[in-house]
Formats: sequence, C-alpha cells, structure tokens
Amino acid sequence: MPKHLRFTGFVCTIFILVLTFFPPQSPEAHADSGPFRVYLTFEDGPTAAYTPPILDILAEYNAKATFFVIGFQIEANEASLQRIIREGHTIGNHLWQEPGVYAGAPDEDVQASYDRTEAAIRDALGPELSPYDAQPKLFRQPGGGVKPFPVREGEQIISYNWHVSGNDCGFGDNGKSAAEIDEQVINNLTGGSSLDRAYFSVFSYGDGVVIGLHDVNRVTERILPSFLEYLQDVGASFEALPRPFDAPNTMPIRLGVPPVRGQGIPGATLPGVTLDYVRLRATPSTNAEILVADVPIETPVTVIGRAEGWYQVEINGQIGWMSAKYVAVIGPIPNLALIE
Repeated sequence: MPKHLRFTGFVCTIFILVLTFFPPQSPEAHADSGPFRVYLTFEDGPTAAYTPPILDILAEYNAKATFFVIGFQIEANEASLQRIIREGHTIGNHLWQEPGVYAGAPDEDVQASYDRTEAAIRDALGPELSPYDAQPKLFRQPGGGVKPFPVREGEQIISYNWHVSGNDCGFGDNGKSAAEIDEQVINNLTGGSSLDRAYFSVFSYGDGVVIGLHDVNRVTERILPSFLEYLQDVGASFEALPRPFDAPNTMPIRLGVPPVRGQGIPGATLPGVTLDYVRLRATPSTNAEILVADVPIETPVTVIGRAEGWYQVEINGQIGWMSAKYVAVIGPIPNLALIE
C-alpha cells in the first residue's frame, strides 16, 4: 500500500484492487489512457499554519497548483507568497476577504476589492514580482462566480470556478472523527461509490479538471498526499492554471454543469472495478444477450469504451458491456471512446 494511503472505506478498497491488478506504471505506460491534466486550486490563504506544509507536499510529489489568495491574509505571509511563485505555482486573486464580495455584487465593488488585493500581492512578492507579471492574471469570486470579472480597458483576466470541490472546509464540531472527515473529502473528489449517489468526480471531468480546495485547515494537508499519490498512480499530472485552452476575459467553468465527454480517444483504456454483481452483455442494452450472468463484486475490469449509461469492458479475454451504475472507472472517463 502507498506510504501515504490513510483514507479508508470503499474508495480505499477500489484503490487497492486497482493497484493489485493494474500496478503503478511509468508515465509512458499511461499513454493508452490519454492525457489527464489535473488543476488543483487552494483558496482563502495564505496562512502560516497550512500553506507551507501544502507547498512541502506539492514539492514532494512534483505537483503544481494555483493559490487564490485573499488580500487581508497576505501580511506576515509574504514568504509563502514568494515561495508559491518561486516553486512554479501560480497565484490568483480571491478578493480582499471571505465572507466578501459575492456574485451579484456591483462591478465597482468587485473591481475595488480586486485592486486592493492585487496591490497587496504585488507589494508582497518582492523578487518574484517579474514571474508573477509574466503569468496571465487569474481571478476567483468568493463563493464562485456567475460571470467573468468585469475587466477594464487593457486588462486580461481569466475567471475560474471549479469542477469538483473537496468541501474540505467548514466541518466544525459535527461529531465526525478525523478519519471520517478525511474519507468524506476523498469521496467528494473521487466520487466514492456510484451506487450511493450520482456525483461528478475528478474522473467524470477528466483531462483539464479544476479542483477546489482550501489552505486554511488541517483536513486538506492530511488528505493531500494520499490524493496526489492515488491520481498519479493512474496517470494524472498536476499543473498550475491557466489551462492552455482558456481565453482571457472568459469564465471557462460554470458551476454545476455536467462534464462534456465528446467522442473520446480511440484505443484509450482505463482500469475499473465492479461495484456489485453485474451482468456482462453483448451490446449496451438491458435486452441484449447475457454473456456472463453474474460478474462478482470487486472484479477488476479493463474499460475500453462507453455509450450512454454503459461501459464496454474486457474481462478474462471477453469483451462486453456493463451498466455504468455498477462499474467504478479509475481515470479520465471522457478519454474513453464513444461507441455508437
């Protein structure tokens, strides 16, 4: 088991099964699954207690990320801000404070809070100001935005929401143990069991997924090593915003919008595991011929294609279709070829 694997429950079971039957490979060996670029974002910092340990973990895993900073947090944390840029991450503007200027606020209020925070960022960066100026300007509205930043003449700013949130903040005294909270955050990111709920995960969005986390509590620091290791073992790379295909003065991600999966990549394959007893059918239909009546729960499969509500899989040399409800796919699902 990986040295940092601390989370438990069904996600851990899936992870162990996948690593047993599909062991970690070199990046070249993941070429048949297609690209899987993951964009971690941390907001509401920087903080003296949590931002430096998160940077340590990112460095250990050679992972890049983006930090959406709050202006009033910058004083006394200038060293962390400089380190973010020095180590190849990017900084985005999250306005002056949280609670703050939320979606629907007058443009003038958003701009004023942005300018105040931008001035604090620039004052704090010192020798790292030039690299910061070389990166595109990034913005995230507190609580998420409904429209792009109201740019003024000459400004180029990309406004970023997130696809998947860890909900790693605000647990309070809810009676859960640290292990239970950690498992909940991991489930929020990876989707947990699709039998439990319909939930779009990092795998649902696949290549280019943007993840929302926070650098203001110990939960994120606890789960981050396991999460990084988990995704890297199935071919993910962690990069800093902006994504190469996002245009200035746009808001590329709308909150709550389901993943767009397109045609996929011919020949892409991903590991998977059954979540319950499931039938293997000749075609993607409940009326199709049954090839195998009862494939047992927790059976590893190779997923080779998809149709609406179905995955094409290979198991013990036999190819057929399984209901997507009963298969957990570990990897960027949109990369799987759409078979019509």
